[in-house]
Amino acid sequence: MPQPPTNHETKEQEKPLIFDASVFKNQVNLPTQFIWPDEEQACLNIPELDVPFIDLRGFLSGDPLAAMEASKVVGEACQKHGFFLVVNHGIDQKLISDAHVFMDDFFELPLFQKQRAQRKTGEHCGYASSFTGRFSSKLPWKETLSFQFSADEKSPNLVRDYLCNTMGNEFQQFG
Repeated sequence: MPQPPTNHETKEQEKPLIFDASVFKNQVNLPTQFIWPDEEQACLNIPELDVPFIDLRGFLSGDPLAAMEASKVVGEACQKHGFFLVVNHGIDQKLISDAHVFMDDFFELPLFQKQRAQRKTGEHCGYASSFTGRFSSKLPWKETLSFQFSADEKSPNLVRDYLCNTMGNEFQQFG
């Protein structure tokens, strides 16, 4: 007759699974909850998407016709695809490159450090992984860091302040 699980085994089963890319990337055997059936895995031979490009050069120049055209193209892209790629947006390439470096640096941190910014129930900002509450069996390979942003000149440091308040002043450069 099978033996009932011990207290230790029961506690292990109840512990939520967390996706930690910094750990899983070096493992050969992954927890089965993160392995999706073949029929649900991403297809390697998918046709390339025709991603709509939204060129903001004319819009940013103040040309009203270019602004109307950009608005029209954005609307069509949202209705047909649900996404688009913005070009000639005027954002400094170094800023974009630095953002990618800081994102990589954050997600390479040990889990205990990332969890200092753990998203709290009912909140939209913070770190989250595995989304075990949303998926019943197969879990996504996903980590996110979300925070508010405002272009309001009175709120220029929302991201920096959020990261410093939740993770410490050593994360000021991330904001």
